[in-house]
Amino acid sequence: MESQVDFGALPPEINSARMYFGAGAAPLLGAAAAWNDIAVELSTAASAIESVITRLSSDQWLGTASLSMAAAAQPLLA
Repeated sequence: MESQVDFGALPPEINSARMYFGAGAAPLLGAAAAWNDIAVELSTAASAIESVITRLSSDQWLGTASLSMAAAAQPLLA
């Protein structure tokens, strides 16, 4: 990873050339797209887990253990 550039240490012509001929917005847009993909995956996983917990605690697994498990998992879904 590159260290931060001290723009005051270089002439304005060098700084300007670096801005115009550098990597541009592509790396930042690529990172934003990757973060968006991660957010979609996490949201999908949370919805799936919530659905499983709801089905377990309402249909197949009733009682205090079911309620305890659902309560313990709730902070992970928030």
